[in-house]
Amino acid sequence: MVSGKPGAVQFKDIAEVIEALRGLNPIQVEVLSTIIKRFADKQEKELVRTDFIDLAAFEYFSTRLAVHHASSGVALKKENFEHILEQSFKRAGHTAKRTADMTHRGADLEVDGRFYSLKTEAAQGLNPKKITISKLMEARWIRDLKGPEDAPAQIKSRMLSHLDEYEQIYILRSYGDEGRVRYDLREIPKAILASAADLVAEDFGKLTKANGTSAKVSYNGRVAFTLRLDGSVEKITISGLDVSMCPLHAWWSLLPPG
Repeated sequence: MVSGKPGAVQFKDIAEVIEALRGLNPIQVEVLSTIIKRFADKQEKELVRTDFIDLAAFEYFSTRLAVHHASSGVALKKENFEHILEQSFKRAGHTAKRTADMTHRGADLEVDGRFYSLKTEAAQGLNPKKITISKLMEARWIRDLKGPEDAPAQIKSRMLSHLDEYEQIYILRSYGDEGRVRYDLREIPKAILASAADLVAEDFGKLTKANGTSAKVSYNGRVAFTLRLDGSVEKITISGLDVSMCPLHAWWSLLPPG
């Protein structure tokens, strides 16, 4: 095709890739061929909402996710999720960077000046209908609790302060789905987590030997999740959060590596 038509650049790119392949050894060609064949597999996917990740970023992320599963049976880990999402936003024309900014301790990604916390969940036997955040935040202060009566004030002060460090929380969940690998990208509403500030001493159980305790947290008149102060590893864990309370932004379904 002549210059100016859509196929011109595409043909040039493919020709360059073919030429590059000629310089690879047989093992490298074999590995790349496996990845290329994976793109022929039907990747089921849907962008449900565009108020976080737009269509251009979604398409790039989908391709990178397919590449990952072409050679790995392990779900995308948090660090990989952060990196691919950062690259997806950049390719879509956004300003994006993973953050180590100490003024935003809870944030993992900054996009167009907005800060986000990113989580992943891929435990074996994961319940698709209940979300677990294995580490909402580090909490060394748990070891200093003298009893459950000390917990409410610490939660109100420290947890709310942590939530103020970013605008939204997103979690990428991975689980099996009829022989396929399923991913869901959901938002964890901060307002639901912030309702932990309403807890009182009587809501918490006695301190464990590891100095931990837990409480059921309600939101809009219903139990929303369990808040656990894990003294053994000094962190706050969220468990049993109903997915119906967490908006779905996108999903993918892929074949596992063959």
